[in-house]
Amino acid sequence: MKSRLLLCAALIALFAVPVFADSVSISFTNQGVLSGSLNSGITSVASDLAFDGTVIEPGPFATLSLNLGSLTGSLKNGGTFTGGTFELDNGSAVLFTTSFSGTWDKVGTGLYDLAGTFSTVFEGIRYTGGTNQIFRVSFDDEQVCLRGLRGDTNITATVVPEPGSLALLGTGLVGLAGVARRKLRSVIA
Repeated sequence: MKSRLLLCAALIALFAVPVFADSVSISFTNQGVLSGSLNSGITSVASDLAFDGTVIEPGPFATLSLNLGSLTGSLKNGGTFTGGTFELDNGSAVLFTTSFSGTWDKVGTGLYDLAGTFSTVFEGIRYTGGTNQIFRVSFDDEQVCLRGLRGDTNITATVVPEPGSLALLGTGLVGLAGVARRKLRSVIA
């Protein structure tokens, strides 16, 4: 009887493990400005897609679009941005899109560092991450131009257990505890 109870407990633990699975780390780099500006949004080439540090798609695989939303601050000191969007697009479909906010800081003459974070849940998976972009600003024909954009993006994907699965697991554990209690009572009596 004890071996059956142990086997049932082991099976429940085995089936419960995917519910509490670890996260997966996704990363890629980007470089260059295909189009846009700080105000209208920036499009860049995303390359070298990696899962848990292993590159699975070398070279360009999508375009990265960063819309910074509402900018505050100045070119002299930098500032913050809120209400932006972060989007990966492979030409035929949007792979990932989420809201985006963060800071942009002046790190040298005409050189800026943009750091933004994002978080969303899509089809039962929570994506959290951040991007760090370095770019130059120049003034051509009285226009502010963005040059030399390059950066890294890291995304962590974690499965979000649906409430129904957790409830089913909980009722199964309560039922198993009731059966074990009844068996123990009959053995003691």
